[in-house]
Amino acid sequence: MNVAANCPLPDANRVREMLGLLFDGFAVKPGARIDVGPKSGAHCAIYVTDDGKPAAVCACDLAFAANSGCALSMLPPNAAKDALKTRVLTDVMNANLREIMNICTRLLLVEGSMHLRLESVVPSDKLPAPVAGAIAASKQRVDFELGLGKYGGGGFAAICL
Repeated sequence: MNVAANCPLPDANRVREMLGLLFDGFAVKPGARIDVGPKSGAHCAIYVTDDGKPAAVCACDLAFAANSGCALSMLPPNAAKDALKTRVLTDVMNANLREIMNICTRLLLVEGSMHLRLESVVPSDKLPAPVAGAIAASKQRVDFELGLGKYGGGGFAAICL
């Protein structure tokens, strides 16, 4: 699955430029490595090349998934807190997270890079085994802490496979 050589990783400025358009009070800074293991509650967007091969993943912890899923539709911040307690996103949060991750495709594309498209957004416990293995083996990864104003925030990572 080694296509990482043609997969650029975004820096904080690129993340700010792209996602800052979506959220009031958006902030980004380098963050600790988020856990994308099967028990973490993380959600992963799988991006594939034109021939359908997984090439990159954008992952977020449960906090970012719930908070961004609420913030995009301006749902009450308490809805995100409820999702964090139950560890289950509502249908609206899942749909919003998919839209956010679709926009994140642009974080992984620069002039001359391979074309990528969003294939799916899944909880980390539903990752296909080859993708989970490639994430664990990847040497190309960047992690951020993202803030979403009154919604809180969470962890986010871009990973080339």
